Amino acid sequence: MPHQPVANLLTIRDVTRWAMTEMEKNSISLGHGTEDFWEEATFLVMRTLKLPFDRLQAFWEAHLTPEELEEVLCNIDLRVHMKKPVPYLIKEAWLSEHCFYVDERVLIPRSFIAELLEESLSPWIEDPESVTSVLDICTGSGCLAILAAETFPNAKVTGADVSPDALDVAVINRKRFGMEDTLELVESDLFENLQGRKYDLIISNPPYVTQAAMDALPKEYQHEPALALGAGVDGMDIMRRMMPVLADHLTENGIAVIEIGDGREAFEAIWPELPVTWLTTSGGDDMVFMVKAEDLRNHLKAAE
Repeated sequence: MPHQPVANLLTIRDVTRWAMTEMEKNSISLGHGTEDFWEEATFLVMRTLKLPFDRLQAFWEAHLTPEELEEVLCNIDLRVHMKKPVPYLIKEAWLSEHCFYVDERVLIPRSFIAELLEESLSPWIEDPESVTSVLDICTGSGCLAILAAETFPNAKVTGADVSPDALDVAVINRKRFGMEDTLELVESDLFENLQGRKYDLIISNPPYVTQAAMDALPKEYQHEPALALGAGVDGMDIMRRMMPVLADHLTENGIAVIEIGDGREAFEAIWPELPVTWLTTSGGDDMVFMVKAEDLRNHLKAAE
């Protein structure tokens, strides 16, 4: 049992207030779905108790059983002192109002591409029903592939990842959303095991963190799989492999939408003449780009 006076915490209000104090005192880092200590504490407490976090007032004065208190305090301790992200503690993460299963085998979902899928990638895709094939490269938990399957109802969607552990998590999410028969998951190092197939749309949130940034990551991010984050000195290791063959896997009028974080300068240093369109998201206007198959092919021919 927790020691006194912590054991005297009685209600959800009590433990939430205490959690906020501990988070502030121990300078935790945010960035896995919440913006301040209030959101972090309420999300942790409510979801540990399997309660809806948007119904806080209804449960604010509810008393915890000794077993519930012990479980909540354990998770608070892991969050504050071990710097373990809340989604890994409660085994769930939210993206575009969808709840995905997550654990340490996958990156915690936070891609800005999700915002663009909410708008069906308009105006770049005029009719969502016209899209017949979508590929999500580096699918991880499968979250973007699942969102894409909902966005483009007539599309056959494939999620590919080099990590079999990540794909095991994607399988869980595929079942959670009832897509066992509609979402294909493939273990593949980029396009290696996709048999040369072409897609109307390719989306990807690949590893793009520079080595310097990896070395300086807060402890929270060190719980995530390094394979899903790091991409060499300039963060472009994966992109150097993906871009030269990207056009080969797009249909004639296909497009690719790719997230590269803070890597625009490094990207443009490698492909200064490639015409891409930088898309505006809540993260800014230089984190995600769209490129057309036609422009990729013309650029590659010109570069030969």
